Amino acid sequence: MADPRTDPGREGTRLIAALEKCWTAIQKHHPDLPPVLFISGTGVPRRQTEKPRKSTDAPKRRHYVTRGHHWADRWAVAEEEQRLAELFVAGETVRDGGEEVLKTLLHEAAHALAHVRKIQDTSKGDPRWHRKEFAQLARETGLEPPRRSEKPLGFSNAVLTDATRRKYAAIIRQLDGAALPGLGGADEEGTEEEPPDAPETPGSTNGKRVKVTCGCLPEPRAFPVTPKVLAEGAIICGLCGEPFTLPGEEDQEQPGGDEPAAETEPLSPAAEPSAAVPTPRPAEPAEDGDSPMHMGH
Repeated sequence: MADPRTDPGREGTRLIAALEKCWTAIQKHHPDLPPVLFISGTGVPRRQTEKPRKSTDAPKRRHYVTRGHHWADRWAVAEEEQRLAELFVAGETVRDGGEEVLKTLLHEAAHALAHVRKIQDTSKGDPRWHRKEFAQLARETGLEPPRRSEKPLGFSNAVLTDATRRKYAAIIRQLDGAALPGLGGADEEGTEEEPPDAPETPGSTNGKRVKVTCGCLPEPRAFPVTPKVLAEGAIICGLCGEPFTLPGEEDQEQPGGDEPAAETEPLSPAAEPSAAVPTPRPAEPAEDGDSPMHMGH
């Protein structure tokens, strides 16, 4: 009989067992965390790993890694007549060692707490966008979220604190010492974690609309417009003949709440007024959907 410690066929068992042990340690500090069913695999979507045809000069695609996700009530347990959440941990995460695994599990633990407590911690329109409610739960599990929301993931990019490292020091050492199988490597070309954009600054034109005004007196005419349309050329008022321009920052229309703003091209500061009057194009409506799966990183 093969020794399970040296049998290559048992590597998957060792991996899942290590993740389950780590989750049990987290549950001791957070008793309301439910049991989960662990799965693993690559965190790179298949469409990003497909190679371009040799007949073209298309550049090699970037590989964006999803570190983990929590999917509530995903699996049915017939014997106990209950459903378990799916907790996915990417093989690329396991490759990066104990601290990265712990950070991912604590991140997904925050999502699990949100589900148990019926807290909306991600946007309904874009499950990748982590709301400030998630930031509060992340602090509870031992992570430190960013001070301000970051595009395109909101408050997702939470990191381990020194106190959390000390609390789970034994688990981190065990994960590192187990030499678990992992996917990819540091020298793998084109593979990187999806980076968050720079934080949105108050009064910026990165929202859905900005309000522009003309030179009519005593009351200027005003209407909202996308920065992309405004950057294409001047919009001339038919009454005063003056171009519509941006007023002070306090008058600009900002996206409300914690929902992610639509991705738009920022206004170029070098754009000069043009004599031609462009035809404004209607903004494309944002798709709205809902998903019970929270993308972790």
